[in-house]
This record gives sequence, structure tokens and C-alpha cells, in this order.
Amino acid sequence: MSESVYDLIVRGVAAARSAGPGSKEEARFYLDKALRRDDAEPDQKARAWMCLSQIEADPRKKREYLESVLTIDPGNGSAHQALAMLDGRLKAEDLIDPGSPVEPVRPAEAPPRSEVRRPACPKCGGQVSFDVDRQSLACSFCGEPMAGQTIEKQADPVKEQDFFASLPTAKAHRWELPVERSLRCDGCGAAFLLPPLHVSGVCPFCGSAQIVTAAVDGLIQPTAVLPFGVDGGEASERIRAWISRERFRPGDLDRGADVDTPRGAYLPFWTFDLGGTMSWHAMVEEGRGRTSRWVPRTGLYLVYHDDLLVPAGNLLHSEFMGGILDFDTEGLVPFSSDLLAGYTTGIYQVTLDGASLVARQRALHEGSAHEKKHALAGERYRDFVMNSSGLVVVSYKLVLLPFWIGGYRCRGMAFPAAVNGQNGAVAGRVPRNGLQKILARFWGQ
Repeated sequence: MSESVYDLIVRGVAAARSAGPGSKEEARFYLDKALRRDDAEPDQKARAWMCLSQIEADPRKKREYLESVLTIDPGNGSAHQALAMLDGRLKAEDLIDPGSPVEPVRPAEAPPRSEVRRPACPKCGGQVSFDVDRQSLACSFCGEPMAGQTIEKQADPVKEQDFFASLPTAKAHRWELPVERSLRCDGCGAAFLLPPLHVSGVCPFCGSAQIVTAAVDGLIQPTAVLPFGVDGGEASERIRAWISRERFRPGDLDRGADVDTPRGAYLPFWTFDLGGTMSWHAMVEEGRGRTSRWVPRTGLYLVYHDDLLVPAGNLLHSEFMGGILDFDTEGLVPFSSDLLAGYTTGIYQVTLDGASLVARQRALHEGSAHEKKHALAGERYRDFVMNSSGLVVVSYKLVLLPFWIGGYRCRGMAFPAAVNGQNGAVAGRVPRNGLQKILARFWGQ
């Protein structure tokens, strides 16, 4: 009686793991025999090709085996990792033990002055800030634009980062400990503290911009910035207009609200490009009454997400995230520390591996909601399950997105609000009594 495909693969894998003479040839014999079988399942073929790639010395054949694995299983992390190493995108010395914890990094509490930049006007020495109207860095005193710092002149494309070459490294699992940085201003000479998880701010004594330019060893660095499209004055007006539009609120809120001056901040976000397919199955009712019966149904959902955003920090309250994260990432420009001048800039706390899981969960949730609404529209169903094994995270970026963070005061109480720094969308908290909260929730306010 001939051996089953399963038995052939088990014997091939065992031989591949053996160090005895002729073990590789024995492994190839059994694995090739399994691949020639007509009853070999796709997952069995993928396992056989993966094993063959691990014992193959010829780079051309190794690549052929790995690509065969990914044809069947596009999300196979081991195959992607092996291809990255074959291409030189990933080095063996950068790999970490998946079972070992990765320690966070502690930044220097007093970075040397050579690693702190104070952008200043070369003409008059005045403070430099980003001019929203001209989309360029300019002197706040004399208006002199900074040469080469106009956004339209940024011709270099923003590069996507290789997810599978980064995921097995320590950087993908590491974060920074919250540490205050002690800085000394080159403008007025005063010493001050930069809050934890910030790399830029302003001197509290002279108001000049201060930027820590040194990259913290072991962390992923931002690759892109989305410049502000709304200035602070307009952000305040947007908050006032938002307060007046809110329904189910105290009648005197728009008259009694005292809007604070918002502060500009660049907050870190991960972007992910995802693709692939997700299969689903459910039990669907056919017929009605006594003739009804539950029958199985399956479907396939095509996935494509370009720059799916996942918050990487905690400087903005999570309740605001749903209303103001509609950014046009086509406006991203390559990272330049000068663009941070005059703004607070946060450091990521959500690691790359953790953020990628959030991205997958969101894609799964959106896919499930879409199929329930469209493929199963108007039908009774139960036991709906969607499988995300065919979902692949292709690439990522760490980007800095613009926000105006502020709030307003009313009746002696403070309420937070935030503004999308690109398009001016507002989200915030509104004082409501019990009935007003119910009505606002019902009407989506």
C-alpha cells in the first residue's frame, strides 16, 4: 500500500532535520514524491516547498521554492522572511528570538547641544516656523522664506518600508521609556525640560523652536511628515463653529464657551498597506416557517488598504480618533526635522508588531461588516466566521500627522477638543445631561 502524502512529507521533514550523511537527498526524494501526488492538498504542497527551500543551497532554486509557497499561502511569514534574507533586505544578525522579550530604550536625559537644533533665520536670526499659506518654512519676524524648505520643491517620493524585513528585528518590538529631556536654549541660554515622549517644543522663556535631532538607537525613525494646512487662528474658529453646530447641548454653550488657544502638534501614526483575500462561511436560512432550513454558504472578500492609519502614541484621547482621522496621505513629504519647528512632536509608544495586529483586526472588522451588509443583505444568517489567514501586510511607514489640540471652558469646567491640522475637522467633548446624551448618541452626535 502506498504511503499517504502526509506520511511522505513527515518523512521528508524528518530527513531534512537530520544531520546524517545523505539526509538532504533523502528529504528531497520524499518531498518531491509528495509534490507529484495528485491528491496533495495546497497546504501540504506549501509545507513541502518550504522544507525544500530550507535545504536548498542554490539561490535560484531556493527563490523558486519560496515563491511557490507564497503562491499558495501569501501570508506565510517564514517564506517572506527567507526571501528578505535571500535578497539582502534582512540580515541574520538582526533576527531576534521570538520567545525572548525586547527591552525598551531609555533616551539620554540631557542630550548634547550638538543633537538639539534651534532653526533660526539666516538673515535676521529670528524664530523660524511653518507658514501654512505659503507651505514653507519662514522667519516669523522678517518673513524670509527658508531656502529649499518649500513643500512644493520636495520632489523625493515617500518610500514604503518593507514589513517582512522589519518584523523579525528588535526595532519592530521596541519602544521608548517616557523620560524628560533637559535642554538648554541656544537663543536665550535658559535651561528647561522637554516633556516625556516629546522630541520638539518651544523654549518657555523666549519661544524659540527646539528640536532633538538625534535618532534614538534601536527605534524606527519617521519617514514622512504631513504639513499643516490649517493655522492656529483658523483652528480656534473651527472649534467655535463646531460648538455652535452641535445638537442636544446647553442652549447657551456657544455664547458662554471660552475657547483656549490650541497648540500645534505632530503625532506619530503607522500606515499599513494590506492586500489579499479573506474567506468566510455562515449558515443561511432558506425558506420560511416549517419549510425553512439552514444551509452553509461561503464567500471571498478581496482586501486592499492603502495607508491604513493606526495611532502610534497616546497624546490624543482615543475618543477623538474616529472623527478627525480622515487624512489625505497623498500630501506626505519626506521627513525633515525643520518642519517640526514650533510644534510639539510625539514619539511612538505602540510598536510596529502591535500596530500591525490592530491593522489586521480593523481590516477583518471592515471586511466582515461589508459582507454582512452586501453578500448577506436581507437574509437571516448565523455563525458567520471570516478567516484572515489570506490577509497580507505588505509595507508600512511611520509618519507624523498634524493636529491642533486645545479645548474650551464653560461654567467653570474644561472640555477638550482637537482639530485635524490638514482639513480642519473637529472632535471634542460636549457637556450634556442624561437625556441629551441619549439623543446625541441616537443621532450620531
